Amino acid sequence: MKSVVGPFRRFRRLMVSNVYLLDGGPGDRWLVDSGHWSERWQLLSELRSTGLRPSELTGVLLTHRHSDHAGNAAFLQREHGVKVLCHRADAAVLDGSAPRFRLGGKGKPLERALGAFENAFPARLRVDRALEHGDTVAGLSVHLLPGHTEGSVFFLHESTGCLLTGDTLLTARPPLTLFGAVMPAYDAFSIDTRGAHEALDAFHAQGWHYEHVLAGHGSPMVGDARRRVIAGLEGERRRG
Repeated sequence: MKSVVGPFRRFRRLMVSNVYLLDGGPGDRWLVDSGHWSERWQLLSELRSTGLRPSELTGVLLTHRHSDHAGNAAFLQREHGVKVLCHRADAAVLDGSAPRFRLGGKGKPLERALGAFENAFPARLRVDRALEHGDTVAGLSVHLLPGHTEGSVFFLHESTGCLLTGDTLLTARPPLTLFGAVMPAYDAFSIDTRGAHEALDAFHAQGWHYEHVLAGHGSPMVGDARRRVIAGLEGERRRG
């Protein structure tokens, strides 16, 4: 399993969800997602292994608001002055100005328990910049695909074909991501699964090109990813 894809380094010590480092040099060093708060020390250890201090990060780009992705963002912001950016719709939920959709009513017992845990211990913070669909930041174009959460996004690094998908497109089956599988947003943890799937179809219909997928859960999909993803999604639909 590759740790480095294009300009992105995957932090492999984190087991709950993926965190990626985009290192463009001083003043241009970004994390995509921040991991769950229970893996804070693993996150800091990964940063040390790259020779970076947290304060040298330019910012954190959140694919969405769930605590397994946004859980360390407030810590990095508060303790190290790191900026946090996410889509406007999720920013409003994170700061409490919009209601939070409660999980836990769907799925298997473990999935319902994890949803209830998210309800009890959500990520909370006030972001430094609210992103909009079509924005560009750190060389990444921002694409809104609502459904997993209100403000779930893809970040597309067009110059290298790297697509960071959060939980709207997965390369492993949650919550125990031991088995690889191309999957759209997972029903048990999404507020509008059908909407997420339709947004993913619309993204492909618009013709966006990508070669590699860096998902929120699962290993990177390196090479020919667009074709493989579309084929995998069609297989998921046939299985029902």
